[in-house]
Amino acid sequence: MDKDKYYDMFEYVENLLSKYDLQSGSAKNKINYNRMEHTKRVYKWMLKLYHEYDDKDLIDIDSLKIATIFHDSGYGHIERCDHALMGAKICRKYLSEHNYPIEKIDFICDLIQNHSNKESLMDDIPAELILLMESDLLDDTGAHGIVMDVWVSALSDNPTFESILEHIEKFTYNIMQDNPMRTPAGKRIWNEKLKITNEFYYAYKNDLCN
Repeated sequence: MDKDKYYDMFEYVENLLSKYDLQSGSAKNKINYNRMEHTKRVYKWMLKLYHEYDDKDLIDIDSLKIATIFHDSGYGHIERCDHALMGAKICRKYLSEHNYPIEKIDFICDLIQNHSNKESLMDDIPAELILLMESDLLDDTGAHGIVMDVWVSALSDNPTFESILEHIEKFTYNIMQDNPMRTPAGKRIWNEKLKITNEFYYAYKNDLCN
């Protein structure tokens, strides 16, 4: 029952985001960035962080799963606006039509609406929001982030090995240096990604300098 419920939600959001993709809205920094694939990866990170969370009995996992599925659904709206705010509106409509209680709808939509405000990660916020934010931050970092850097660089005018190195340094390498995670699992995974990032960056830099 629950599996079918989440499957239907994924399908609903995917239909919304497919329109965005068809309009080339997913062209993030010139690459064909698939927002639905991002959502699936964030969902994967969310499950991993949840299973390692010490006080998981206190987590409303159903609300967290729904918020994660809908967190970027706002990109599927035709109007260019705050995607988190629009995603909350889309989710509210969906849940209302499926007879969810108003208190649960309010909580889920608050998670979606606030997930982009990463500066509040260390504030007194619900654990569900912490896990959603951390999951979102873990995507497009580490090895994945480096691949994105290379992809973006390769599509620029007259790319060179040096310009690719500069792009990696400016984005993934610099982003990874400060660990923004709050949970022990999040901190550990970030540091694992940092190790990969640093090893690749310095190895590649050494290759070009010799």
